Amino acid sequence: MGTRTLAQIAPTAGEIALNAYIYGYGGHSLVTPHAALKRLWWTDIRIEAKVTRAYVVSKLRGEEQEFLDRPLAFGEGLTDDTYMEWILERSKRLFLILAEIGVPDQIFGCIDDSWDDADLPVSLEDVETLELSYEPDEKLNKQFYQTQFLYLLRELKHGHHIDYGPKEHIPMEYVNTLPPAVSLQSWDRIHFAGWPDDIFVRRKFALIDKDTGQNRREAFTRDLRKAKLHKHEHIACAWASYTSEDAGYVLSDFVAEHTLRTYIGHRTPMQLLRVVPSERPRMLYEWMHCLADTLAFLHRRGVAHTAIRPSNILINHDNRVAFADIGSLRTFQHDKKTMKTEIYEYAAPESQICREPISLASSPPTSSMGAFSRLRKLSSSASSSSTPSSDTSSTRSNSFFTNATTPTSSPFMKTGRSNSLTSLTTAMSPLSFSRSASSIRNFSRHLGSPTMSLSTFSVPPSPTASSIPSRVFPRPTQLNPAMLRDLPLALPEMGDIFSLACIYLDILTFALKGRTTEFVKFRGSRQTTPSTSPRSRSKSHVDTSFHAADSDKLDVWTDILREDATKRPEEIFRAVPELLSLCKQMMVQNATLRPSARAVSESIQSILVGQAGVETLCCARRK
Repeated sequence: MGTRTLAQIAPTAGEIALNAYIYGYGGHSLVTPHAALKRLWWTDIRIEAKVTRAYVVSKLRGEEQEFLDRPLAFGEGLTDDTYMEWILERSKRLFLILAEIGVPDQIFGCIDDSWDDADLPVSLEDVETLELSYEPDEKLNKQFYQTQFLYLLRELKHGHHIDYGPKEHIPMEYVNTLPPAVSLQSWDRIHFAGWPDDIFVRRKFALIDKDTGQNRREAFTRDLRKAKLHKHEHIACAWASYTSEDAGYVLSDFVAEHTLRTYIGHRTPMQLLRVVPSERPRMLYEWMHCLADTLAFLHRRGVAHTAIRPSNILINHDNRVAFADIGSLRTFQHDKKTMKTEIYEYAAPESQICREPISLASSPPTSSMGAFSRLRKLSSSASSSSTPSSDTSSTRSNSFFTNATTPTSSPFMKTGRSNSLTSLTTAMSPLSFSRSASSIRNFSRHLGSPTMSLSTFSVPPSPTASSIPSRVFPRPTQLNPAMLRDLPLALPEMGDIFSLACIYLDILTFALKGRTTEFVKFRGSRQTTPSTSPRSRSKSHVDTSFHAADSDKLDVWTDILREDATKRPEEIFRAVPELLSLCKQMMVQNATLRPSARAVSESIQSILVGQAGVETLCCARRK
């Protein structure tokens, strides 16, 4: 048998940890066992336990020990406190610092000059007033200055914010684990001293723009304050925050493993595999209610999200879902690498409107109602002059982008991404909306009570509704932009509803198909960009956005999902047809006709509880 050398023996966890410290990579290597690298921080609890009478006596010589129980030299009968009592009650940190730098006996002189822990930290210029040595010793003074920060830890607490100085030690440690989602791996995971099992996510934000030199500190403070005001269990909260040098940090106790995008992309993430197969659809459909409830919470407070897309929705180890942040708070978007294609694909149609000037003589309207009347006359005259062949042109009656109570055939209908007025139907309603919280809550009040069933949603009756085609506006070259000027603009909250419906279609597809790649290909359409030069060719690309998707394709896809749902025996799939109908209402081109977030939340609750046999919902208790 051959002999075994030390090089052939696998190192133990302790040996790996020791090597890490010796060679200077402790705490940075994923190979290094984290449990063996616990740093001992001088927290309040540790200091209280460390500095006892026995400890103080052990650091002093015999003659010095006798002084400990003598009255204070400066007391002059005003106090009976002894040096020992002063140390144990007021100067534990000061004594630890002096003991660390090798001059514990100087505690008596410091106490005679009334120094205590409240005077810490001491600036480098003032350290010499402590008179730590008989002769001035700059090296000793500098050592005291640097050492004091080891014992002056300011610990972060829930809801607190601390501005740490350049020399302060921040009592937290890295957790050497990474989430499966690559997009989340730039967010550090940390724990506080003495609490290794309580993990937090730390997000870092530069307070100085490296490109422009702009100071973002004020914006960071403002957005952080707003984020802390809007607390919801399905928004990754700002648990605590701090600044250090030129960076701001926000800690959250929602530790995500995936975004919705990577969760669906993995198809079988570990969290999903831990759920019983029969319970998985129920969990996914409950997410829909949680997201709607969260959005209703924000809208009720007059806050729009404005960035609802899969990469902004997080899922943790326990399959709980939450928005990563509030998208309208710009600070929280700076540390993300969001794909521009995703921003475009999940955007509402009104956000893609092109309002370039168009030459058509017309006097400016005096009111939005007047503009609406002129547009109605214009569309009516165009409708009456249309040929019989145009009147008989057909489209699908259940078109995703057609209002439920209006005819679905129109000579002006056009699909695909352009600045045609099929995407300008957000200006159809003469209603004007203010930015107040009350109007935001009621922007769909003309749809009926939020507690009404989905089938009751309808467009308000109009005396001439029967004579108005579903696309009231003619082609864009016939429209004066002055007519658009006074028409009501869609609020960002209405765009949130459209984007949320896109998320819902992804979830419904994933629950039935196990993937969404087929859906993306199915709804895509090839778009051609004309060349700007006669020598260059036109460019084409596949547009997979929801707002530019052919309504016929979306209708066919929903029919496929309905058919798949009928083949599934589980009771939960009975909710699919009504959920798809709800998505249709949420995606109407006229933004003012979309249901409110509260109506969406209550509709989903009614569908899941009333038709799918779901007994309890996570957010059902909230109103």
